Amino acid sequence: MGTGKTSVKRENAYLSDKQVDILKDKLLQEKERITNKHLEQETYMLDRNELSDPLDEASINVQTSQDIRFMNRENFYLKKINKSLENINRGIYGLCEECDSEIGFERLNARLTAEMCIACKEEAEMAENNNIFDKRSKSLGKALHEIAR
Repeated sequence: MGTGKTSVKRENAYLSDKQVDILKDKLLQEKERITNKHLEQETYMLDRNELSDPLDEASINVQTSQDIRFMNRENFYLKKINKSLENINRGIYGLCEECDSEIGFERLNARLTAEMCIACKEEAEMAENNNIFDKRSKSLGKALHEIAR
């Protein structure tokens, strides 16, 4: 029995340790960017008493609505980042969730949270585009007919 680290065989061994480290660092940077942005937004909120007239209030309401939408999108992205980091720790990051094929380093580098290989992603998008009634919102997770209720 050796005293060194035990090497665990990763299912995503097609990626070198260096490639995994590069992608992990980028994921951690994105996570930090989003977290810091949320902290900054909390410190710059206007108090309702600072609004001087209805036009100012309407403008702030539109801006706040847009900020909330962007924050929701970033929260959704943050969940995907955390899932990707968890998959790195489990040694399965970079494997397609549909067919277990390898997702190339170039694709992962361009889209850090990619969960499908290009073939499966294209197939999923075609199926989604062909089924308008059951189209699901990525952030809400509901089909259009479920939201309208």
